Amino acid sequence: MINSTTPTSFLTSAQYEDQQMAQAVDDDILGRDAFLQLLTTQLTNQDPLDPMDNEAFVAQLAQFSSVEGIKGMQTSLESMSSAMRQDQMIAGANLMGKGVLVPGGTFSANQGQGVEGSARLQFGSDALIINVHDQDTGELVYTEDLGPHGPGDHSIAWDGRDNSGQMAPSGNYIMSANVTSGGALVATPVSTMAQVKSVKWDPNLQELTLEINDGEYVSLSQVERISSFYEHTDY
Repeated sequence: MINSTTPTSFLTSAQYEDQQMAQAVDDDILGRDAFLQLLTTQLTNQDPLDPMDNEAFVAQLAQFSSVEGIKGMQTSLESMSSAMRQDQMIAGANLMGKGVLVPGGTFSANQGQGVEGSARLQFGSDALIINVHDQDTGELVYTEDLGPHGPGDHSIAWDGRDNSGQMAPSGNYIMSANVTSGGALVATPVSTMAQVKSVKWDPNLQELTLEINDGEYVSLSQVERISSFYEHTDY
């Protein structure tokens, strides 16, 4: 007579599902070989009195196929991303030493060197006023009223001299612009030309970044214009 209370090594479907949930706590990803081994073990040790039904078996195979498809797609996307990164690095190397127009108005200049830039006016103005400040001290170095301007992008420039006509010392500067319309003074966006000193890949932005000043980087997507060569204007 068989003792029905004797422990058995067979796993019911419910027991196997509990075992899978316990193993899911592990952070390791279930690979192809491990999945097939578990599935084979389940089929071998299933209780003949309570076997896995066909629907559950097919569902597990379908889940495995879906995971394999997703992993294959992920591998393809990673390969594509790596190739795009290499292409961008090669393109970035060709920008070394060239001039780029970038927003913000910050730039570095040696004594007697000026800078060119652009001011974007949304509406027409009675006056376009540019200011150059020492970025480290905040001191106003130069100001000029360029007169009335219509809407659009307008070229602006600083000749490297202060308001007294003396050459400004080497340093870090920032150019800003304001427009007056109906008696109101409103700031307007400014971009300045800068030389590309180095390029690097930013893993956070997943984008190529350009070093334009000492330790200052801008993303390639911020560049408004690229010049074939860069040269400070000497006055």
